[in-house]
Amino acid sequence: MVKNLFLICLSIFIFSCENESASNSLKMSLDAVIQKSDSIAVYYTTSNSVAFHKEASYWIKVKGSKKNQTINFTFPDTIQPKQIRIDFGRNKKQPEIILNEIAFYYKKEKITAKGEEVYFLFRVDESNTVIDKLVGSLKRKEPNQATGPSLYPKGDKLYNKLSQLYTEK
Repeated sequence: MVKNLFLICLSIFIFSCENESASNSLKMSLDAVIQKSDSIAVYYTTSNSVAFHKEASYWIKVKGSKKNQTINFTFPDTIQPKQIRIDFGRNKKQPEIILNEIAFYYKKEKITAKGEEVYFLFRVDESNTVIDKLVGSLKRKEPNQATGPSLYPKGDKLYNKLSQLYTEK
């Protein structure tokens, strides 16, 4: 009986994992250290444009931790973002944020950018962000500014990678 129950649970797990990996939704995953609770915004466009609007954005609350955590965004399967902007919070007391990795998953394909590779796909918004690329540190340019650090797509590099991801078989 226990053996049968185990096999049933294992089968359900395997089939649910297969369905998840074959999803038509783009999933974006951030591996970061965000020490104080905050919110992260992800803006997107479905073209090559970088004219981002609040109507095409998602916010997610993040619980602060001194350890690495994975923050996941899943876009509806009706949306295929081609350009993405990431705004790291509104908490003025947020110390530096350490961004270790950004990964994109679509169907069974994956794009990963670790460490300095992140900055081949994204550029820092220099008007409000100070960066140390060697350690992946992002922080506010001015401690009392309302907006947190931001990353914008770097030219067509992110657009090309995401477009390629959607066409992989």
